[in-house]
Amino acid sequence: MKIQKTEWGYIEWLYTHEESSAKQSMNVGIVVILPDKHQYRHTHTDEQLLYILDGEGIYTINDEIMHLHKGMYVYMEAGTAHETINTGTVPIRELLVSNPIYYEPQIVIDKYNTQSIVTPSNLYTAVEAIRTNLIETLNTPFTIYDETWSVVLQSRVFPNFCMTKCNPDKTQTDCACMLQQIYRGAKQLKCDQFVCPHGMTVYHFPIIYKNKCIGVIRGGHILLSDSEHDHPEGLYDTPQSTAIGIRRLLRQVAKNIASFCEFDAARRELQEKENAIAQTVYHKEQLAENLRVAQDTVTNLKINHHFLFNTLNSMANMALKSNSDDLYGAIIDLAKMFRYTMKSNLRFVALDSELGYLENYLNLQRLRYGQALSIEYNINDELRYIAVPFNFLQPIVENAFTHGFRNCDLQKRIRIQVEKYEECAVISIYNNGTVLDNVTLNRVTKGIRGNTGHGLSLIYTKLHSAYGEDFNMNIRSVCKEGTCVSIRVPIKLYEEAET
Repeated sequence: MKIQKTEWGYIEWLYTHEESSAKQSMNVGIVVILPDKHQYRHTHTDEQLLYILDGEGIYTINDEIMHLHKGMYVYMEAGTAHETINTGTVPIRELLVSNPIYYEPQIVIDKYNTQSIVTPSNLYTAVEAIRTNLIETLNTPFTIYDETWSVVLQSRVFPNFCMTKCNPDKTQTDCACMLQQIYRGAKQLKCDQFVCPHGMTVYHFPIIYKNKCIGVIRGGHILLSDSEHDHPEGLYDTPQSTAIGIRRLLRQVAKNIASFCEFDAARRELQEKENAIAQTVYHKEQLAENLRVAQDTVTNLKINHHFLFNTLNSMANMALKSNSDDLYGAIIDLAKMFRYTMKSNLRFVALDSELGYLENYLNLQRLRYGQALSIEYNINDELRYIAVPFNFLQPIVENAFTHGFRNCDLQKRIRIQVEKYEECAVISIYNNGTVLDNVTLNRVTKGIRGNTGHGLSLIYTKLHSAYGEDFNMNIRSVCKEGTCVSIRVPIKLYEEAET
């Protein structure tokens, strides 16, 4: 039986799983909290079941206070905030059963070409693709670096102790955990760890792709009872089971990033093969058949939309007769938007048509926000009839409402600017919403070129399909000015463009 001594008592470990085994995960032990001792608030990275064998005290679970007593049991899922105070005269004894969260999606891929190029964009594309569903759900502090030691992504759940001592998300140059550039040449997914000058244990995993270290993930930032440093007041002394769970989570993230890179490489290779097939006669025959089916589908959609347009017209007439001018205008704008999106056979349209569609969309947003929304147009009239991709402008503005204005309580401002620069047109969309920090801006900028299939990445793909390399899409975000998406395209009149 292994005894782990802590600042608040000790743990008698009855069973601990083998960390290297994917089949084992459960840990079982007897937790002993001594009288007048305090397990400070901490967040679980694993799921736990506690059964009170003896003693009494106070639990605070996710800010809910409850009195613990003998015979009581509590289940806590991963991410639960937990605090315990022994208010009795005898030790609290708890049966602890913990199970680290183990998430490792299986990505099935074919063999890839080991000679393909490994670039920093592989890492940024992978992080952006799995960020929302996996990485941002972790309840542990971590930082992901690329091979040049630039921050790709950093969590916002560092302990208050770290924020007070070093504030790692603001002043990284003052934090030893961020400065130690070690193990960069690693070629195996092996955990290394070190203790910072303030006594926090930090784990370090290389991200290995094609036998090359393309980045690292660091995390943990926990106090372990076997550290030689003093125990700061108010800092939770972490059990070994929790430390094992944290290491396992970080290892999974490193493996998942590498797996996505492999999957993405296989997807790109498959896409290249499909492009080659597209040059054959057989593929042309298949394309013709698909086109016939698509045309029939579009015809059916248009027939169905006739009913929708007729219904909207009837609603507009009813609104007009009842003097509901705002409702009438909104229905007309919505009908125009539906009619515009039905032009599915167009590859290019005049910029003026895109601006009209955007104006209909913003009119509907005005109906929602009223005077809290300010819109400004600054358009060079000479450029109104240049050819631009169909339906590329409105999704960029919608992105401002979805993300930029999410936590914005100020007057919301949108500015659309079209100007001529040398032989190109520069289309800029400004919003005064949330300003992106450098790490987020760097991740988003590299992510849109990674063809992740969502958000601004879709717009970049559409522009690349229309112009090849003869365009530029840039994002900048400056305090007191907001965020701007600028697109530079060649000037070509709509009549001359392919439709």
